Amino acid sequence: MTIHLTFNNFGNSDAVTEHIQEMFEELLKITDNKYRFHVRLNKEHDQHYHVGITCNFLSKHLVTASDGSNLYKVVGRAIESIKTQVLRKARKLRCVS
Repeated sequence: MTIHLTFNNFGNSDAVTEHIQEMFEELLKITDNKYRFHVRLNKEHDQHYHVGITCNFLSKHLVTASDGSNLYKVVGRAIESIKTQVLRKARKLRCVS
């Protein structure tokens, strides 16, 4: 897979890694698994998380971030946001071509 994960201030979790890979399946199909996504997971306070996702998609730098107390929900919001950006960019490029 072309997903690079970085865990900051908490240990790497197999359950979180598997959850992220499952949530990325649709996005990887949309992009034909051609683009690398970097996911940064930060634990900021006792139970507060920040998730950032970056991707260079068709020469455009896409970035999204999400915060909250439930890591799985924060990851889900960030992935949905980056998926929306990828779909918009792909749609825009199809209209121009």
